[in-house]
Amino acid sequence: MISWYTNIRDILRSEPEVWLSYLYGQQLHNRPHFVRVKPRYAGFFLQVAKFFAILIRDFRPIKQPRVRQSAKFFVFAGSVNQLRSLDKTIEALGKKEGEVVVVGNPRILLTEDHDKGYIPVQLTLIDIFRIIVLFSIRGWGLYRVLKEKHPISISWHFSTFCSAYIYLVYFYRVLSQTKPEFVISANDHNVPNRCMLAVAHHIGIKTVYLQHASVSDIFPALRVHYAFLDGQCALDTYRECEPNQPATSRKAPVPEVILSGQKKYLNRVDSHGANVIGIALNALDDSAAAIKFIETLTLKGITVRLRWHPGQALKDTHAYRCAFSDNEWVELSDPKHEPISVFLGKLSWLVAGNSSIHLEAALAGVIPIYYELTPPDRPDYYGYVEHGLVHPAGSVQSIFELINSKLGRHSPDKEAVRYYSSTYLTEWDGREGELVAESLACLSLGQELPVRSVTFLEGSGR
Repeated sequence: MISWYTNIRDILRSEPEVWLSYLYGQQLHNRPHFVRVKPRYAGFFLQVAKFFAILIRDFRPIKQPRVRQSAKFFVFAGSVNQLRSLDKTIEALGKKEGEVVVVGNPRILLTEDHDKGYIPVQLTLIDIFRIIVLFSIRGWGLYRVLKEKHPISISWHFSTFCSAYIYLVYFYRVLSQTKPEFVISANDHNVPNRCMLAVAHHIGIKTVYLQHASVSDIFPALRVHYAFLDGQCALDTYRECEPNQPATSRKAPVPEVILSGQKKYLNRVDSHGANVIGIALNALDDSAAAIKFIETLTLKGITVRLRWHPGQALKDTHAYRCAFSDNEWVELSDPKHEPISVFLGKLSWLVAGNSSIHLEAALAGVIPIYYELTPPDRPDYYGYVEHGLVHPAGSVQSIFELINSKLGRHSPDKEAVRYYSSTYLTEWDGREGELVAESLACLSLGQELPVRSVTFLEGSGR
């Protein structure tokens, strides 16, 4: 049997498709929205067609920039949020080492990213052949597993499970060619990232995880060589995630943890517009409820800056643009064009539901308010209310009361913020990307780290 197939087969034996597609394969019962909204391409045959359409989409017959043959650091980003969390580390690594390869989902790379030398994921004809072989051999077995485990995944999410074949083949080829010392990911639960980490573990490459957003106890068990977590909260949470791993034996190390603060660049502003509220919506927020809520705020003479999630459905963003294009009290912040630091720099308050943007607001000196437009499946998902990071509001009236009582006193609780981002108001505040890069250089050379690390399970440090 040819070596590529033997190796990928061994990876799938230790970490099957239902674990590589972690959220759909293991947490469907904890993510009810995955089975609440029928996808556009529903049905087994449409899902298979979608899978093959993805193959055609990512095939690049015209010559494109290719991953070079050697690099110390191989970085992958599958979303805009992941990439923005990695930017400062990539920049610092490039200055220190000059041996960084950055690969990204082609649909999230902007012109400036291409100018920096970031390379889109691209499949070759040989990749396509290998992916089809994997699908032909394993597809029926996957179908039977899903039919027994949760049948709706066959009709609604089968293409997502099959996408593991795409990324296993791609990363096996690229990592085998590049032979980096470290692979770096800012996500541990999406299919592409998990496939890259699984391949790296199998062929003996050290893996690095940079937390890009707040985590919860439904995340997978943390299995990388080095985990750069934001703060103690993430460490405590990941220790609760230990049961969330396959029972199979796999080449996955228990991590050494470095608490390195929140990695996105955020410009802290001491003076904010006194009457400007930011509204951050996530992909699950009901657009009609959001529009009504914002209109209620503007009737009180409050200027609102509306920002939606980078993955927001086009129908929702279209509804927001139509509703507020002529409203002088509402400014729109498109996450594809306006950096998060610019958005937050114009605010006094940030109102959002279950979203990591609360932490980013607090780090930027903006007071975060937790308010749900509709009853959530899991209130206070990240524990922000419990740990005092945000001010809870149960109604629009309570939001007004919070604003009136706190106006002008913009100082988030230091200890609450530091629980989530350990570098807050320390010497590394604002230099988290540099801290990660310096730590990786020390790890490569076997030198002492700039900050203390923690052995994940035992709790000892060095």
